[in-house]
Amino acid sequence: MKRLLLFIFCILGYQAFSQERIIHILVRDGESGEFLPFCHVCTEDLDYGTTNYMTTDLDGKAILTYTGRTLVSVSFMGYETLLDTISHYQPSINYELLPGSLSLDEVVVTGQNRPIPVDRSIYNIKVIGSEKIERKASNNLAELLNTDLNIQINNDPSTGSSLKLQGISGENIKILVDGVPVIGRLNGNIDLSQINLNEVDHVEIVEGPMSVIYGSNALGGVINIITKENKYASFKADLDSHYESVGVYNFNGNAYLKRKGHDMGLKLGRNFFQGYSTDPDSRWKQWKPKEQYVAGLQYAYSRDRLKIKNKLDYFNERLLDRNNPSPPYYDKGHDTWYYTRRLNGSTNGFYEFKNSANLDLLLSYSYYSRTKNKYLKDLTTLETTLSPNESDNDTSVFNAFVVRGAYNSLGEDRKLQYQLGVDVNLETATGKRIKNNYEDIGDYALFANLQWHLNKRLIFQPAVRLAYNTKYKAPVVPSVNVKYQLPQSSIRLSYARGFRAPSLKELYLFFYDSNHQVEGNEDLKAENSHNFNFAVNKKASLLKKHTEIRLSAFYNQIFNKITLVQVDPDNPLHYRNENIGKYESLGGAFTLSLSPGRFMDIQAGIAETGRRDDYYESDRFIFSTNANASLAVKFLKNSANFSVFYKYFGRYPLYSYDDAGEVNITYMNDYHHMDISLSKSFFTRKITLSTGVKNVFNNTVIQGSTSGGSAHGGDASSIIGWGRTFFLGLKLNFVKYDS
Repeated sequence: MKRLLLFIFCILGYQAFSQERIIHILVRDGESGEFLPFCHVCTEDLDYGTTNYMTTDLDGKAILTYTGRTLVSVSFMGYETLLDTISHYQPSINYELLPGSLSLDEVVVTGQNRPIPVDRSIYNIKVIGSEKIERKASNNLAELLNTDLNIQINNDPSTGSSLKLQGISGENIKILVDGVPVIGRLNGNIDLSQINLNEVDHVEIVEGPMSVIYGSNALGGVINIITKENKYASFKADLDSHYESVGVYNFNGNAYLKRKGHDMGLKLGRNFFQGYSTDPDSRWKQWKPKEQYVAGLQYAYSRDRLKIKNKLDYFNERLLDRNNPSPPYYDKGHDTWYYTRRLNGSTNGFYEFKNSANLDLLLSYSYYSRTKNKYLKDLTTLETTLSPNESDNDTSVFNAFVVRGAYNSLGEDRKLQYQLGVDVNLETATGKRIKNNYEDIGDYALFANLQWHLNKRLIFQPAVRLAYNTKYKAPVVPSVNVKYQLPQSSIRLSYARGFRAPSLKELYLFFYDSNHQVEGNEDLKAENSHNFNFAVNKKASLLKKHTEIRLSAFYNQIFNKITLVQVDPDNPLHYRNENIGKYESLGGAFTLSLSPGRFMDIQAGIAETGRRDDYYESDRFIFSTNANASLAVKFLKNSANFSVFYKYFGRYPLYSYDDAGEVNITYMNDYHHMDISLSKSFFTRKITLSTGVKNVFNNTVIQGSTSGGSAHGGDASSIIGWGRTFFLGLKLNFVKYDS
């Protein structure tokens, strides 16, 4: 009996030993032989199906508990993914990763029923990844998008930066942060300079209507900002400081903690800009001084098939508009302060069913307020007195509630996949500049799409949205998307009808300051549109180098277009929101991406956009041209980056009426823009130093000329930048992984 027990214990001990043997995985650069830290190592036991995720430490090492045949995947940014099957025990295994193209197979979530690689999306989505954001040294969304094709960034000294996408203005472009709509528009546009990029992982841009899924304000496209998540580290923290010679001083930091399914995050930041004017002695600044504070908390819980993520973000900005001293003694002036506050809270729940279906639910609340206070300042004693004029001081507050949920029936082998969803958007506005001091609007909708995989290459997706709007009769909004996939290329076609109800600001807000007199109009009609998009993406080998070609075209029709119209010939600042009839945009873009070496990427493109506007009696499309190019090079064992970003802005048309009521077309002259950056990482990426030049060609004010049916035309000018600046950046990064 003793011998039998001893034999059993020996067998069990041997099995335990054989089932828990340790393999040390070492990962190196295939060219330099240098160990690579922070590589992602994914393993799957081929006998039991269990998976494990780990990251190599500072010495490029990961520890695998070997229990049998194991599939191993090793990946790292800038390198080709390595796959291997371990069929027998070895004490250690050395893997060498070969450098690959800098372009990555990005994963996107906008409009999808699950996160998928961008190439597999039925929508034509452009992705700006975290690496490009770092290389551009962009402080906000306006700077990041400024050199992209089909995007026109406009700057207003008081209301900030806005954009046009495919010739369609920002009122019709929905901007999201992790799927939550950004509210608080001025003159119909979100101030892009208020969207900080410190914690942004990547930006997804859908060119074309997404009204079926995202409703109003998605008529022209969607920009979805995806924030970072800590997927692997037990503790992670970074501190980012940025200085520019024009007077920019930014400090931002993030910290993340991960414990057994619980993920917590904290962000804090302060951004300061001292203002800029072409006349350095002027008290009045063309670019207003401003100071921003950002803070945020997030908590996520994951278990099995369930994930719940909670976020709370706070933003506070104060902007100063000073006038020049008043005659005759020049001892008095006015200081007008604008305070912007944002508070956004959201809960996102995701549950994956065993039948490959999932349920995605979003609840969010957004608060936005803008306060104006005007002071009389004695420039000799520096005493300030609040203006007694009631119109000089006010606060407007907007609140938005969003409930969006979708059930997604999936399955890689299913020919039919569908999505059923609900989308509820409620918005309120209060303040003395709001008519009746309070207004609200609601949109309640159901949406659905059916993705039909006719064969391995052809996908057909019809979709529809049924909505009830509390102020406007919403039509049925359909869309159709088609994708044809070839081994190295894809073709996408889409049609969608759009619907946009006027916003509360367009209806009821009366906005007055030294530069604006804008009136709402409660008699506005809702906008409707027809939108067509076409895109071809092809991967090829040019001179034996990885090449990607993209060709796209679009045509948009908007009926009952809402825009600001000058209503007082004697007052060029007096505007009111009006329906101006039909507006059309037509154009396309061609881009070529080439990787001539393992550490180099080159991209170049050209785009043409035409506009035709019934309101200005335009009987032809007036076109403008954009072209861009970029170069990205990695060197010094993949630890240094050199980048150049260039864009040509062609002559840009602007419509206006003269005193005689005849049409003038003001053309902003063409110009060139370039940014250059250089960065170097030290101590296995714990410290990163960056420097460079922005606005190399020193653009400030671009002159233009006016032409048309009147002799009243003259010179015109547009503010587009604050001149050439030099920047320095320092980023500290600390990461700790559980052993």
